Amino acid sequence: MKRIIEIVLSLLICCHVANGQDVEQVMKADPVSFSGGVTWSNIFVWPKDSAVQTPTYSYYISGSLSTTVMGLVSVPVSFAYTNNKMSSTITYPFNRFTLTPSYKWVKLHIGYSQMTFSPYTMSGHDFLGGGIELTPTEMPWKFSAYLGRYNKAAQRDSINTEPIYKRVGGGVLAGFKTEKLEITINATMAKDDESSLSFAEGIDTTYIAPQSNLAGGISLMAKPWEQTTISGEYAMSIVNSNCKADSTGHVASFFDEDINVTRFNAGKVSISQSFGIGSAGLTYERVSPNYKSFSSYYNTNDFENITADFSIGISQKVNLNANVGIQRDNLSKQEVNTNSQLIYSASVGVNATEKLSLNGSVSNMQSYVHIKDILEKVTQTNQYQNLDTLSFTELSFSASGSANYHWGDGEEANWGQAVCATYSYQQASHEQENCQKYVSNRLHNYNASYQVHHKPTKVNCSLSANYNTNHTPESKTDVLTLGASTGASIAEKVRTSLSVNYSKVDASANSRIINTRLSADYSFLKYNTINCSLTVLNSNADGNKTQFTANVTYSLSLGYTVKRKANRNKE
Repeated sequence: MKRIIEIVLSLLICCHVANGQDVEQVMKADPVSFSGGVTWSNIFVWPKDSAVQTPTYSYYISGSLSTTVMGLVSVPVSFAYTNNKMSSTITYPFNRFTLTPSYKWVKLHIGYSQMTFSPYTMSGHDFLGGGIELTPTEMPWKFSAYLGRYNKAAQRDSINTEPIYKRVGGGVLAGFKTEKLEITINATMAKDDESSLSFAEGIDTTYIAPQSNLAGGISLMAKPWEQTTISGEYAMSIVNSNCKADSTGHVASFFDEDINVTRFNAGKVSISQSFGIGSAGLTYERVSPNYKSFSSYYNTNDFENITADFSIGISQKVNLNANVGIQRDNLSKQEVNTNSQLIYSASVGVNATEKLSLNGSVSNMQSYVHIKDILEKVTQTNQYQNLDTLSFTELSFSASGSANYHWGDGEEANWGQAVCATYSYQQASHEQENCQKYVSNRLHNYNASYQVHHKPTKVNCSLSANYNTNHTPESKTDVLTLGASTGASIAEKVRTSLSVNYSKVDASANSRIINTRLSADYSFLKYNTINCSLTVLNSNADGNKTQFTANVTYSLSLGYTVKRKANRNKE
């Protein structure tokens, strides 16, 4: 791999440095420049919360450094490390290193990276390995490829979490593009490493077979006429649910007629037309039941949509977007019930005046989201506490609205003020990752806030009220949170802030939570910052328990350029 990278870069340099404009750019550019930073956070918790898997002391180190050579080659590096093991059931890499060097239209991915080919194949799945993207602007083609590890192996633990094989994957993408036509094909493959887990087959009831997946697709976009666009995509995913060799040593391939091999397909085609004040379009999409790709975290499946959409802008004051159509499921007729419904989504933004803006949206189209538990939010004492929340829930309906009014923005005004009110509603449909916490839930959230800023002294103050109600088939949870915060500079380089949040959970249960946070930032030697904070969490739900969390964070910013002699003389 290293040798291939060296050859590719050598060829690119030979081809492009020959260009006169590039030679001139290289001669004028500074030899080397650096930018980036590093952050080191130390968190102390007392007394330790036995209900949360965090140690009494934990630290988090993260940083990035971008190096530019001769104005052409860019080499960004990032990393993150922690001694906190989070949860033993999570295989997501929290200790990670990323290197993404680029030269003009050549980009490499080294370490923990993400790439996206298609929503049906490779769609932002993390991998540990290497990748390359070639996107020349003056040529009608592009190429991408990657190879790496998706998951670490994880044995069954004490709470009987399902074991996970080590999974590796790779893929390629190639595309051709002209002014009126673009064609792209891609293919990905992922396979479990059978040797990464050990089972006593036939005796061990926890045995899970290793799996493999081959997914590929082709997409097309054409512009037959001005302001008219036609696009389409087709993808197929083949899953082998048991890629372990049988007693004769035979392993079923993706193209065998085998009981373990299942094929899925998905496709989408659309046409859109732009006009003076907006655009309109028509889309057809079909995804077969149980469609999944190992290179994508989540795939909505078993549906067929026919939708029409349009967007209109009126006098730069009103923007309207709408999508309406028909959806049906149970495409294979294997389910007891078949649903056919009108699907829609709409959003509107109104700039009523220079000071007042209104926004609203509604949708019953299925989408995956991570629902942020209000109790996790009001009891959180630091920004790293809930990093291992990867569970997603499928929403079947959502709506939101907001109003913002601000005044005192003029240069002569001493006070700047703003009032904001928001409302959101979410209805959950299906569970993900074996988590049924939000199945068939209805979540309402109301929020109002007032902010004021005194410009001469740079003092900020805010008041907020939040009411969250969560309805499930078994219970109902209500949380009312009142908050106040203020921030001010007590010295030239020292800024302090204080916030207090009072939450009452289920008035009938008389449970209350008080979260107080005091912090101070100090900047010194131009590029260095130290932040110290103390969080006090008091909850009478646990016998009037009080928990203290101290956080000390050091940040260093980097910025340095090795100047050319000619540039130094000018300065």
